[in-house]
Amino acid sequence: MKTRLSVVILLTGLFAATAHAQDRLHGQALQHAVQERTFVFYARTALPLQGHMINLTDLTYTLKVMPDSLYADLPYFGKAYAAPANLSGGGIHIQSATYRYQLSHKKSGWHLVLFPTGNTDVYRMDLDISTEGYASLYIIPNQREAISYSGIISK
Repeated sequence: MKTRLSVVILLTGLFAATAHAQDRLHGQALQHAVQERTFVFYARTALPLQGHMINLTDLTYTLKVMPDSLYADLPYFGKAYAAPANLSGGGIHIQSATYRYQLSHKKSGWHLVLFPTGNTDVYRMDLDISTEGYASLYIIPNQREAISYSGIISK
């Protein structure tokens, strides 16, 4: 009985997280979020430079863009050119209080280029966002091979 209750609670939490992460923005809400830089990219797949597409089942892999900061917690699959200073975290983890950006409007959405500043391994991040709320993220690290992700834009 106790095990069954634990499973029900776990599944309820998983479905709630899935519902939140799948509330992709579109229309005026998406346009406002992109222009104001207040949105979250939820990664659903990863595509290493050398390898096959990897489906991501953990809904916590995100890139959070805010007007005054940038946060990323994404998995990394690929070749590293130098050993990381922190061996406990193998993904792409960014906590940048400031960043540079370039936003351009395309026929089918937006192209946002982000340059995190501070103590980070990432050199450049290109985020292509469609008008329907789908997005692809291409990251160029300094000490690793590039990697791309696909996912959705949400609040």
